[in-house]
Order: sequence, then structure tokens, then C-alpha cells
Amino acid sequence: MNLGYDETIEPEECRRLLASRSVARIGFVSTAGDVLVLPVSYQVDDAGVLVFQTSRSGVLARLAHGERVSVQVDDVSEELRNGWSVLAHGHAAIYEGDISPRAWIAGHDEVVIGIAFDRLTGRAVSAFG
Repeated sequence: MNLGYDETIEPEECRRLLASRSVARIGFVSTAGDVLVLPVSYQVDDAGVLVFQTSRSGVLARLAHGERVSVQVDDVSEELRNGWSVLAHGHAAIYEGDISPRAWIAGHDEVVIGIAFDRLTGRAVSAFG
């Protein structure tokens, strides 16, 4: 009987996987104390900073002031019953580098935010070996 696998992904591979995608979910605590998880389109710069754009009046704009955030990116195949997930933790701040990812929504390109990670974890799973 083949039981599949559940393996830890090393931080360097987590960085590679994070850079291989363009949509992530950012989790943070709102001013009301609720946990919010919102999708963003992003790019990763050469230093490994995740960069996204948002509107000046949007809820994500306040992250530019050094907020602690978590970012999740994953890839799942329901058909093959396998996939991976990367969870990264860090601080967001105004980004002053050269990357300028395309915003999904018109007007959401007023603030460019970068997230530098201090911890990355990941798992690869499969129902079959």
C-alpha cells in the first residue's frame, strides 16, 4: 500500500516557489482586530522581497507602515491529489526598488509595498507516493 508523502520544504526552495507564482494571499490583523486574508498580484525582486501595489485608500495601504504580515502561496492538483504550500512571515514597508508589479484593479497602483521575510516554511504533500 502506497501512503504518499508529507515533506518539509527547505527555506531556499520556499523562496524559489514563492518567486515562481504571481498571486498570493496576505494575512494580517485589521485595525478592528480581525484577521484579514486578501489576495494580491505580486513579483519578487532579486533580494527576495515580495512586491505588490495597492490604492492609497485601500485596507492594504496601512501595511506600508511596518506591519507584521504572513503570505501564503500554493499549488494544488485536485486531480493528482498533490501539491505544495509556502507560508512566509515578515514585515511590510514602502518599497523603493525597481520592481513594479501590475495591479489588477485600475487605481490600485498608488502605493508600492514590499515584504521582507524573516521566516519561510513549506510542505509538499501527495496522496500517492
